Amino acid sequence: MNTIKELSIYPIAICFGLLFIFSSCEKEEVAFNIVSNDAQYMRKAYTEKGYTEVEVSPIVKTSCYFAQWDKTIMTPVSGLFEYYDSDNYWVASIDFGDGTCDEWATKTWDVNMFPDFPSGSEDFSVFDYFGNK
Repeated sequence: MNTIKELSIYPIAICFGLLFIFSSCEKEEVAFNIVSNDAQYMRKAYTEKGYTEVEVSPIVKTSCYFAQWDKTIMTPVSGLFEYYDSDNYWVASIDFGDGTCDEWATKTWDVNMFPDFPSGSEDFSVFDYFGNK
């Protein structure tokens, strides 16, 4: 009777072992997605602080190929937004570029208004990344 119990355990153990081996050996690469955010979070942050957004030139998007990701992405390549305080003084701007296909935009600000950030400008990515790179 013990022999029958032992014999029925071996096939179950072998099945679990094979299942573990096959499921752990071959992993499918997880895809990731890149989308343009048009600096919406940054733009929203300025307007939520009470600054007025002025569209100096609209955002122009084009399909750009990025070799590092082997992807073509709709990318903002130009456009300019400026921000003014309630007294109509310039506070900051967001510049999407000169038409070049890249992932960068530049924010520039009045260092007198934001003394904690003395550089006065910074480049930032206009993309959001989802999934694993």
